[in-house]
Amino acid sequence: MNNSRAILIIILICFCFVALVIKLFTIQIVEHEKHKFHAENLQNKKIEVLSQRGSIKDRNGEVLAFTKDDVSFYADCEMLKQEKYEKDRNLIIKRFAEVFNKSESHYKNMIMNGKNNVLLEKKVSKGKAILLRDFFANGFITESDYTRIYPYGSMASHILGYVNKQNKGVAGVESKFNDILYGHNGLLFIERDVTGKPVSINEEFSMPARNGDNLILTINKTYQGILEEELEKGLNQYKGNSATGIIMNPNTGEVLAIANIPNYDPNNYNLFDDNARRNRAVTDTYEPGSTIKPIILSILFEEEMINENQHVKTESGYYEINGISIKDSESFETMKVKEVLEKSSNIGMVKLTQNLEPNLMYKYLRDFGLGNQTSVTLPSEAAGLLKKPRNFSKYTKASMSFGYELSVTPLQLITAYCALINGGKLFRPMLIKSIKDEKGNVIENFEPVQIRKVISDSTSNRMKNLMIGVIENGTGKNARLENVYVGGKTGTTEKLVNKTYSNKVNISSFIGFFPADNPKIICLIIINEPQEERFGGKVSAPIFKNIAERLIATDIALVPPSSRINREENSIENFYVNLDKKNSYSDQLILNNIPNESNTTGKTNNTNYAKGTMPNLYNMSKRDAINLLSKLGIKYKVSGNGFVISQSIESNTKVNNNSIVTIKCENPKTESSIRLN
Repeated sequence: MNNSRAILIIILICFCFVALVIKLFTIQIVEHEKHKFHAENLQNKKIEVLSQRGSIKDRNGEVLAFTKDDVSFYADCEMLKQEKYEKDRNLIIKRFAEVFNKSESHYKNMIMNGKNNVLLEKKVSKGKAILLRDFFANGFITESDYTRIYPYGSMASHILGYVNKQNKGVAGVESKFNDILYGHNGLLFIERDVTGKPVSINEEFSMPARNGDNLILTINKTYQGILEEELEKGLNQYKGNSATGIIMNPNTGEVLAIANIPNYDPNNYNLFDDNARRNRAVTDTYEPGSTIKPIILSILFEEEMINENQHVKTESGYYEINGISIKDSESFETMKVKEVLEKSSNIGMVKLTQNLEPNLMYKYLRDFGLGNQTSVTLPSEAAGLLKKPRNFSKYTKASMSFGYELSVTPLQLITAYCALINGGKLFRPMLIKSIKDEKGNVIENFEPVQIRKVISDSTSNRMKNLMIGVIENGTGKNARLENVYVGGKTGTTEKLVNKTYSNKVNISSFIGFFPADNPKIICLIIINEPQEERFGGKVSAPIFKNIAERLIATDIALVPPSSRINREENSIENFYVNLDKKNSYSDQLILNNIPNESNTTGKTNNTNYAKGTMPNLYNMSKRDAINLLSKLGIKYKVSGNGFVISQSIESNTKVNNNSIVTIKCENPKTESSIRLN
């Protein structure tokens, strides 16, 4: 029995020894890294050092957004509740009561009743926090707690956006350039003794924070303030639902101001709904109505299909095409082309575009940037809607000629207008001038980006002339300035209500530029669903006028006093921008009724040709040739501009439905270059 007991004891001892060896092996070898990690965590503490977000400034250096470097203070309750840290606890309570003028019992209750780390004071200013700069106690924690400040409240809120509680940019340039503005957080490795008390900083593994870079915008703070104030006044006066305005430099594409009313305060973004925070200038689309007419006319001028003094039968204000009724607000039997724009005749536009090929219309509108995002550096931009020719219905082209069956964003439209008046150059809207580091060193400068050339200089000058006429003689008279010539176009769009266009629910708009001969400013004003008036010329044009007058009074560089006009009766005719003489046209041609389902009368040429026979096109203008071929139902291809110098199918030749004639056009250099038959 004794031997058996001894053997059992020996076996138990051996078993325990083996178990101990296995456990030691597990701790020292198998779980070495795990325990090393825990030991290092007890000895070393890793603290994230927050970077300071960069500022946002306007083009003149005015600060629109900056970060206030506040500090928050915490106490480690679990540590300070222990008896051995009673001295540290009392030290914290007494010091905080002195600095923040609160009772000691206030802080004592926070520590004794709290769990983990309790917040003693939040977002303390640097001026106040400096009183605790040299204060130290076990369990006392100091953390940077930055506050984003927008000093002008709601001004430019839809451009700037806001920063959420995680210091991340939401909406506007705060979101689009979040990585640049945020910078990079740093790391601080603190070595502690066995009691957890910090003893040193490990410089080898620590990394300083890199503060965010600063954005310099193209926005002019003064312009922005004027735009917002006048938009709000106009919205209240005409009792609309919302308003949008944009000011740009048409020669560079720089955005000088964008405003939406209602707006919001990014300092208190959580108090506003999504509708107030939405940047309707880039996210919302609408049918532009009559503001599209100058763009359409520029296509016809560029293709030499019309001239300013050409007459159009406008049917006394009522016309039917393909079973659709078209009405004008005024009744005229005939109008000149320039009067079609001045009086904003829908009928005139329909007739003028009757022979414009859908593919060509689509190409030009696309070149003007419609149906595409502008690539502005703002989030959530909409692309708008531009139908492809294969999706045109029998009345799409007519509808598009006066601004329906397509949709644009406000920024798209004003960008297209910049090209219309600056010589045909389409620029990408520019919102950022430069990026600078926290010391003011330039990291990157941005220059205007020209996307393409859309129309010629001469066509652009023509359109400026016609739009001056809109202000001086037409629907835009309420935008006229006393000492400066203005060009522009009014727009009144009926909105869909229960799938039917309603003349009681409208979008009233106006887009204008000045000085008209050398535009420096272009401004778009849109009032959604005004109740007091409905026409753009009566709602949006006066708002534009108020803005323009204030801009001129504020910024003398826009219109120096020496360059201001002395308007006299009919002097506008002498002011028009000089045109290229080789593109001047006769004013004798009268367009009669254009053939369609409801009206099959009319001629497009003085010579009668039988269908199925190729006419003689030599020396005809491009417009006349296309007009005639369309009337005869002959398919064609055209190259060049000006007058016909050759045709692939000889005159008086029989043609069929599959025949395609190719015509070549050139502008005459001298009178002898015109071919005579």
